[in-house]
Amino acid sequence: MNEYMIDIKNLHKTFGDVHALQGVTLQVKRGEIYGFIGKNGAGKSTTMNIMAGLSRPDSGSCIVNGHAINTIKHPGQLSIGYLPEAPAFFGWMTARESLKYLKSNGKNHKSVKAAEKGSGQEMTDIDEMLSWVGLADVADRRVGGFSRGMKQRLGLCQILMHEPELLILDEPSSALDPEGRSDILRLILELNQMGKTIIFSTHILSDVERICHTVGMIADGRMIVEKPLAEMLRQDITPVFELELGSAIDAATLAELQRDANVQKVDQISETLLSITVNDEYSGSRSIISWLAFHTIQLRSLKLRHINLEELFIQEVNGGRS
Repeated sequence: MNEYMIDIKNLHKTFGDVHALQGVTLQVKRGEIYGFIGKNGAGKSTTMNIMAGLSRPDSGSCIVNGHAINTIKHPGQLSIGYLPEAPAFFGWMTARESLKYLKSNGKNHKSVKAAEKGSGQEMTDIDEMLSWVGLADVADRRVGGFSRGMKQRLGLCQILMHEPELLILDEPSSALDPEGRSDILRLILELNQMGKTIIFSTHILSDVERICHTVGMIADGRMIVEKPLAEMLRQDITPVFELELGSAIDAATLAELQRDANVQKVDQISETLLSITVNDEYSGSRSIISWLAFHTIQLRSLKLRHINLEELFIQEVNGGRS
C-alpha cells in the first residue's frame, strides 16, 4: 500500500483567464492530519475539490487512495468524506432524520467507531453518533434553525456514515466562535485517533499549530512550502531577539549593529526597545553581546522571541521578508 493517501504532482487549473492552480504539488501521508493553509483565494478550495473528485484538473496528476482522479467514474470510489465550507441540508428535516435519510440511501453502510469508548465497538446507532458530536439534545430540532457550528458537527456525522478512510474538510472552523472551533478541532483529533487520514484547509493558523502533523502553504495558486509542522517551526523560523536598553542610542551606533554579518534586520520599536532578526541564535546572540559590550550599552533585558506559524506564513509569502 502506498504510504500517501493523497499524491498530487504539478496540478494546473484555470477558470477563464484566471490561472487558479499553477503547478501545485503536495503529498498527504496515511494516518496524518494535514493542514492546508493560505489566504482566501489562494487555491485551497480548488485543490480540495479536485481531491474530492468534484472537479478535474487541466493538467498534472492527482492520486487519491490509489485512484487517479482523471480515471474514476464516481467520487464514491475514493472512500472519502468531503465536508464543504458551508454544508447544505434539507432545512425541514431534523438532525436525526437527516442522518436516517442518508443512511437509507447508502450502500454497504459501516458504522463509525465511537471514539469515546476507546474500543472496537461500532457506533451503530444514529443517536450515539449525534451524542458524540454534541447534538443529542437537538436531535429532533429542524436543521434549518441550526447555528453554523451545529451544522458543521452534523456535517461531520454525514460524511462519516459510510466509514471513509480519508476526510477532506474545507475551512471547517473558519466562521465559528472560539468554543465552536475548539469543539471541531477536538472532533478532528478524535477522528484521527480512530485511524482517519485528514486534510483540512484554513486561514486560522493557530488551529493548525494545535493539531496538525504536516503543513502545506499555498499562495497565488502555488505551493510555497510543505513540511512536518515540528520541523517547520524548528528549522524555518528566523530567530528574533528583543532588547530593552537602559537608555537611548544614536543612529550611528545602531547602524553598526545592522552592518554585522550575523544580523539580518534591526527594528527600533522605541528609543530603548529593539527587535533584532539574526541568521541563527548562537552567532546572533554573540554579535549582539559584543556590540553591547563594545559601546558599554546598559542592557535591561534580552529575550529570544519564538515566532508562531502565522508570522512564518507571512515570511514565506513575502519571500522570506517579514
